[in-house]
Amino acid sequence: MSKLIAVIRREYLARVRSRWFIVITIIAPLLMITAMAIPIVFMARESERVLSISVVDESGQLLEELLATEAFEEGRLRYMPPPGGEPGTVIASLRHRVLDGQLSGFLYLPADVLEGGEIEYWGRDVGMTLVRATLEPATTTAVRRHQARTLGLDPSAVARLTREIEVAAYRVTEEGAARDEAQSAIVAQILALIIYMVVLLYGAMMLRAAVAEKASKTVEVILSSVRPWQLMLGKTLGVGAVGLTQIGIWLAVAGLLLLYAASAQAFADVGFIQNLPVGIDTLLLFVGLFLTGYFLYGGLYASVGAVASSEQEASQLQFPVTLLVIIPLLIIPIVLESPTSNASVVLSWIPFFTPVLFIARRATRSASSSCGRSR
Repeated sequence: MSKLIAVIRREYLARVRSRWFIVITIIAPLLMITAMAIPIVFMARESERVLSISVVDESGQLLEELLATEAFEEGRLRYMPPPGGEPGTVIASLRHRVLDGQLSGFLYLPADVLEGGEIEYWGRDVGMTLVRATLEPATTTAVRRHQARTLGLDPSAVARLTREIEVAAYRVTEEGAARDEAQSAIVAQILALIIYMVVLLYGAMMLRAAVAEKASKTVEVILSSVRPWQLMLGKTLGVGAVGLTQIGIWLAVAGLLLLYAASAQAFADVGFIQNLPVGIDTLLLFVGLFLTGYFLYGGLYASVGAVASSEQEASQLQFPVTLLVIIPLLIIPIVLESPTSNASVVLSWIPFFTPVLFIARRATRSASSSCGRSR
């Protein structure tokens, strides 16, 4: 037992005292926050961007209605009059303007648009967010207003009758019902990503350590004083303790930040912190799943390191193991969409996928400890 503890102590202290441990402990959360913040910032800037578009209205009836919609009145869309001429010539001219950067794009309204003709948008950026969030509502509103006036109806009354109805989703918990918007999904993805990153990082560390010791013949000296199982178990426990230390630091810092945010006056009226689906039970399960994933993948990586004779060979042999770590991340959207579905339950109980997928199910407060059948 003393030899096993000595191996654990050696592996633990050698890594904790290294500069890389400090650097990764500080940089990893920053990289994660940056990776999550960048898309949000770009989406916010994209929503504030003003698009200059022209409209080719062959029906001759919708242009005024279209320019009276919120997208144009609020300034999200700026109307640029098209040149005169035949429709074909006008469209060709507008395409050149788009390519030259004079226009963001142009809308083409066919002559039969009121009878269901297809409306087209031609532009440099044709992302679904632009089309669905801005152009489709604007054109739909314009068509409905025109049809309402044609039928002698009040356009405002038609707008009230045809407005979209929002459905508020609530998750059912033992404490009662709580509003479930994007919070559960965000927390689930963060916890799953932490397990993925740490398991991949320290599993690969196990592999490199095994290969390095074989290459330097250090393992021959070590095996002369300890048994092979003591060496393997000691390395696994030592590196695992390093991972737990790192996670403990991250959780402690996150907890302090949440406590500060909850007590700050600026967050006094914000319910996000109180409704975060992370309790002590979830954190304990998180630690348990991390240990499960680490021992599973750490053993696989260590086995690859024991078989490989060089780092080049190890990098090739570790691909199947790394693939097993990556696959659960690709499946997470299925689990978040329906945590109690048969597919989510079966996938989360596959040993190689359990550490990542089960914490995602648990974080949504829908994971079942016994029966996972959906109703």
